Amino acid sequence: MLEISNLHVKYGAIEALKRISISVKSGQIVTMIGANGAGKSTLLRAISGLIRVAGGSVLFE
Repeated sequence: MLEISNLHVKYGAIEALKRISISVKSGQIVTMIGANGAGKSTLLRAISGLIRVAGGSVLFE
């Protein structure tokens, strides 16, 4: 299970992700779509711990 709650990511003064929340159950398949610069890669980097989050939580069980 993946639980993301109220996730915030900032690059300096720029707020890249703001209040992102999602719950993905074990075995569930999801996809992300969006325009260039929408934050898809930033979200994956935050989930994997490659970048520091400014707030919220990521729980992976």
